[in-house]
Amino acid sequence: MQITRDIFEQQCKRRFGNANPERMRSELYEYMVRRAEDPYSIRMELGLEPNYPSCSEAGCGRNDADWCFKRFGMTRTPMADGRIICIAGEYEDFYDPDFCIYNDVIVLRPAPGQTDVTLDSGEVAIYGYPESVFPPTDFHSSTIVGDSIFIIGRLGYSGTRSERNTPVFVLDHSIYRIESVPTSGPCPGWVYRHHASYDPARHAITIRSGNIHVEGAETETPHRAAYRLHLADLRWEVIAQREMHRRFLIRKAEDSGEYREPPPDVFRPKGVPHSWLMPEDRGVSVYSIDVGGVRVVFEDFVDEVRTLVEGNLPSEVTDQLLREVVHNLGSTTGSEWTVSEV
Repeated sequence: MQITRDIFEQQCKRRFGNANPERMRSELYEYMVRRAEDPYSIRMELGLEPNYPSCSEAGCGRNDADWCFKRFGMTRTPMADGRIICIAGEYEDFYDPDFCIYNDVIVLRPAPGQTDVTLDSGEVAIYGYPESVFPPTDFHSSTIVGDSIFIIGRLGYSGTRSERNTPVFVLDHSIYRIESVPTSGPCPGWVYRHHASYDPARHAITIRSGNIHVEGAETETPHRAAYRLHLADLRWEVIAQREMHRRFLIRKAEDSGEYREPPPDVFRPKGVPHSWLMPEDRGVSVYSIDVGGVRVVFEDFVDEVRTLVEGNLPSEVTDQLLREVVHNLGSTTGSEWTVSEV
């Protein structure tokens, strides 16, 4: 699959959908999904001028961004039938001319035996929505519950946040329709970069970690509480006003042999029941597991792994988890590793 300068110039800009949903058929959008490349690089390949000025230079609040699929804060939800449902996310930040927070749903169906779509294999479907139906959303959570995906929280554009509300939307993953759902009870507030876990016994979604928006705060405010959204009546419940978050540093001992990059499986302790979460790229490889509704994050910095336990996990479970990860690292890299709490 290839793209021309004419097609790029005709289709490069972001647009909102006109229906709930609107199937958006764009050769360029699909090409950008399959390439997973930034629009600046594509412009350079095609011999086009960069998309200037940036928002910070124009002071306009939002840029006339080129459409992009290489995003931060986008959720990728793998489905039992092989689909990967990608929801919204953002490209870069306000200083970049292509900064944009999206409100679309992109469905990938990799070819048999593949883990993702490529330029020449797999299927891509892009769905757009009116901004009034589904606002620009990033750093949210997406949780499968039956035929629905619950989209909870977001960062969003500055000026659109309310510390007294928690945005909750439901996506019907059979027809891709999105609805805003009202909730009651004491909510987490404007939460983002958090973890959501479905509890089938309670038919509820538990929210932990991440950050919350606080009016007037100059820095991000960590979210240390835990909340539960009961889905039968869409009612929030406070589980804990403040939970313990523990940090650990797993380090490779000096002069312990040549470094070999560990595979993701080293961060999956066989003796601790858990769910594997989708890896992230934050400039370094980030792997996460869900242990009883608590997210455990491993950031791989080559000769050290920064580990964060984001909730009240029993000490004996944490200790066993860390022992197994240290053992796995040693056996797969041929080096000696140690762990200490920060």
